[in-house]
Amino acid sequence: MTDPTDRLTEHHLREALRHLEAAREGDLRKTNAVAIDEVSNTVAAVFREYEYDE
Repeated sequence: MTDPTDRLTEHHLREALRHLEAAREGDLRKTNAVAIDEVSNTVAAVFREYEYDE
């Protein structure tokens, strides 16, 4: 069975990819700056999860 933390990490990484895709496609609901900020927050959350696991 997959570790719940691994699933949460995967979720955050997929979320980051969705934000990048939205920025690349020029989603008018999000500016590139907002998308970059969201990706940054997502990646930071992943790092916090890894630090918590140690």
